[in-house]
Amino acid sequence: MNKSINPAILDQFETIIGKIHSFSFPKRQGATSEVIFLHTDNGQFVCKAAQTSPYREWLLEEARVMKHWKEQTNLPIPTFYQFVENNEESFLLMSLEKGIPLREALLKAESDQEKYALLESFGALLKQLHETKPPTSWVTKESWLDEQLEKAIYNLQNYEVDGDQPLLDKLKKHKPIPFKQTLIHGDCTIDNVLVSNGRVGTFIDLAGSAYGDPRYDIALATRSIRNNEEMLQAFYKGYEGETITEEEFDYFDRGLYEFF
Repeated sequence: MNKSINPAILDQFETIIGKIHSFSFPKRQGATSEVIFLHTDNGQFVCKAAQTSPYREWLLEEARVMKHWKEQTNLPIPTFYQFVENNEESFLLMSLEKGIPLREALLKAESDQEKYALLESFGALLKQLHETKPPTSWVTKESWLDEQLEKAIYNLQNYEVDGDQPLLDKLKKHKPIPFKQTLIHGDCTIDNVLVSNGRVGTFIDLAGSAYGDPRYDIALATRSIRNNEEMLQAFYKGYEGETITEEEFDYFDRGLYEFF
């Protein structure tokens, strides 16, 4: 993306957050949208921008999720301010929350005990999410997994994904046993939670949130620590719930996730 913002978009934002003096960019950008920090008299704010499909649709979905979560849950997320789109781009304006991504915090940790404490707090926050009553309109008897498999078919046919047809056929044929659906994050990696004051305390990047299978969240949350038993157990200590099997982990992380 270009390192600039449409002046007309900035004018719309200024009616909400005040005069924008400058903007900057994080050292690391995500793969689906560009993050822009807006500097104003009232502090800093975040704008996420996307130019192509399916990322523009994901940004619109994130705006919808943020509004529902703020209105109907007490989960810690950024505050939604505005969603704007034109023929070329989509923009999501939100608050800038304190903290750094868990991935960065783990790299900066000075001891294993510090890492274990971070992962335990991550597990506790994810448990809070899975135990939170979902927005009423989200609750359905339909299978989230079946819906995701249908989306995987579409994504395979229309976008560049890591998965292929043989993997998709395998996922459709060997689905895990049904599991009670809960509110889920949908992309709960160590990049999508923020650490402040030594604890994981905020969810970000919410476009995949749904009433779905919590095993998917657990798989993505533990994908980077799967080979470290102490770290994995620290996460599960915080989660205080059922663990997932290696077969379930493979299905969700090395299978379904490959199409998203």
